[in-house]
Amino acid sequence: MLRLSSLLLLLALVAAVSVYGESINFLNCADSVDVCTVDAVRVTPCPQAASKAACHIRRRRPAEMSFDITPKFDADNLVATLGWAKSEDVELPLLSLERDACKSTSCPVRSGVQQTYTIAVPIEAKFPLSPYTIRWALKDPVSGKRCCFTIDIKVVR
Repeated sequence: MLRLSSLLLLLALVAAVSVYGESINFLNCADSVDVCTVDAVRVTPCPQAASKAACHIRRRRPAEMSFDITPKFDADNLVATLGWAKSEDVELPLLSLERDACKSTSCPVRSGVQQTYTIAVPIEAKFPLSPYTIRWALKDPVSGKRCCFTIDIKVVR
């Protein structure tokens, strides 16, 4: 009986890891440090996370990305942006991303309340095979305050 319960516990842990994804390294955007805390960022699949390397994202297969944020502002709605961060000021947007962030997290947003944003990101066949730094942001369209961070990925076959 003890063996069976140990096996069930192990299976439950494996299932939990596969559901929640692999936690990866990220950098906060300078303009959001004072207005939002990014608590964790996860990408599924990302076996490279164990070695702290950039996630290998396959073209034509969606990657699930999720992150936990604690905003320090109230907002009725959030707008999502995702783009290739060529520099601190230059970003090429991923046009196929759903911009209504409230479809992937709860709204309204309340200051000091942690919430999770989860979405499947389509990686289209036209994406060149290359490493990228991508910038995620969830922004209050009224105040302009945002939760923002960057992660490194590598688009592969």
